[in-house]
Amino acid sequence: MAEPTPLERERRWRLEDEREFLERSLRDLRAERAAGDIDQRDFEVLVARDTERLGAVRAELEQLEAAERANVAPPEDPSVAPPPRRRRRRWLGVVALVALSAGTTLLVVHLAAPRLPGQPETGGVTLSTPKRIEMQLAEASILVNEGTRQSLAQGLTLYRAVLGEDPRQPQALAETGWLEWQAGEAQSNTALEDAGRTLVQRSIAVEHDDFAAHLFMGTIDLEQGHDPAAAVAQYELFLAERPPKAEVSSAAPLIRQAFAQTGRPAPPAVG
Repeated sequence: MAEPTPLERERRWRLEDEREFLERSLRDLRAERAAGDIDQRDFEVLVARDTERLGAVRAELEQLEAAERANVAPPEDPSVAPPPRRRRRRWLGVVALVALSAGTTLLVVHLAAPRLPGQPETGGVTLSTPKRIEMQLAEASILVNEGTRQSLAQGLTLYRAVLGEDPRQPQALAETGWLEWQAGEAQSNTALEDAGRTLVQRSIAVEHDDFAAHLFMGTIDLEQGHDPAAAVAQYELFLAERPPKAEVSSAAPLIRQAFAQTGRPAPPAVG
């Protein structure tokens, strides 16, 4: 049987992450209903929405598994844009397509603001702040992984919405900073790069063991700071958190570059 392509693996990871979130969301909703923290109408609306999406996600995963067993290409997922042909892997280069600058960032966010998770189009459903933030973070991650201009702008909008409610939320700090830094790099906008760097640094100060933030910081140190020693220190922290193999594989070229520039061999985990 042929190995799945990188795009197929990425699609599976995205779907599995979404399935896990939706299953947890349904468990949490039932617990909140039992505790009286959500009224029956809101509970029914949210359960129906999450159950419908969970069914669709499971069906897509079953299609992927069937295609893998048959060793044929799975049906194309129209929600996922193919990765752009850039010198970096998609996780590092895709945001440059948004072509944001310090001035246009706010414009894009303003124009592309999506309906927030947990908030139906007609209004009426209210969630506790932690629950709302959890849902916003999950949806933002899915949107950013899709990689289209619209989905990236919507994902950034959601991360900013989270920071509006909790300015110290580490995932939102790291992801917003990373998006802004990439946009600044794409436009040679030092101010936007610096703003993004600051947010990633704040994220690490709040949550020291977030592997993604250390990965972002290492790449910023290497690419913007031209400081391979600082980058290596961050990459070592990234690897120490045992991140998913997909993340290590995507980051491997830059990790090897940083270690090479410091005269040290790359860790065995990088390959």
